[in-house]
Amino acid sequence: MKQSISLVLSGGAARGLAHIGVIEELEKQGFEIKSIAGTSMGAFIGAMYVMGKMEDYKEWIIKLDKIDVFNLIDFTLSSQGLIKGDRVFNKMKTFFPDKNIEDLEIPYVAVAADITNMKEIVFDSGSIYNAVRASVSIPTVFTPVKKNNSILLDGGIVNPIPLNRVKRSKKDTLIASYVNANIPYDKLKPSKKVAKIKNTVYNRRIAEFKKKINDIMPKNSKEKLNYFTLLNKSTSLLIHRLSIMNIEKYKPNILINISQHSAGTFDFFKAEELIEAGRLSAKKAIENYDKMMIDKQKQQLSLIKAVK
Repeated sequence: MKQSISLVLSGGAARGLAHIGVIEELEKQGFEIKSIAGTSMGAFIGAMYVMGKMEDYKEWIIKLDKIDVFNLIDFTLSSQGLIKGDRVFNKMKTFFPDKNIEDLEIPYVAVAADITNMKEIVFDSGSIYNAVRASVSIPTVFTPVKKNNSILLDGGIVNPIPLNRVKRSKKDTLIASYVNANIPYDKLKPSKKVAKIKNTVYNRRIAEFKKKINDIMPKNSKEKLNYFTLLNKSTSLLIHRLSIMNIEKYKPNILINISQHSAGTFDFFKAEELIEAGRLSAKKAIENYDKMMIDKQKQQLSLIKAVK
């Protein structure tokens, strides 16, 4: 009999691809996913899974090289975000037809932040595409979603690992996949494809883009650029601390940690490596959990024998 689980997937930009490996390993080990909640990239991978399109997405994403990733990024250089996101999200639409969340076979939840009304938005009904689009609007990266009188941004601002939003069932196991863990990263040996695309024209185009950013900044802008970097790093630190607080408060039965050092925001060309990192991390976490449960049973038996 398969063990039922409620699965929570954190945000983490390209690192969120590791969730694919996590899900594959969980299914391989005999777990049955009964519900999913996700934030940002976690919401996206969760949507791929509940729509039955995760394998199609995986096959596509592992074929991307750096140039493919760059061509999907429509830079705007606007004050609201560096990337408009139309190319990425139009591609996303090709993987699944939009459906209402309440019509899905597996309960699904995505989280976003309403910065106009200063509150968390929980999508558990309505368009799954709209839910994902709002949840992945990373501040200063993707342009936000405007809905009625609200401006919606990445759910990581308010709930980066939504353990309290996933639909639970009796006797389920709560599992969380966290791709921003502050742990060392044992770099996997890159595939021939990844090694081949290093030092390509992609690097020159990224350098040109950075120069454009420098050009639009005020003169004598060294401090300004440092401030922009510090703002992003500070946001990441706050999200990480909020994640730790959520994990400590809601305590998943199994916590799968993937290092925050495994990839940068746009490193989607590392898909193969990240998916494998997720799989290995899940396998290790499950082994530790099984060992803990065995030790717990042994302790209980010892207590029973001592009482007798």
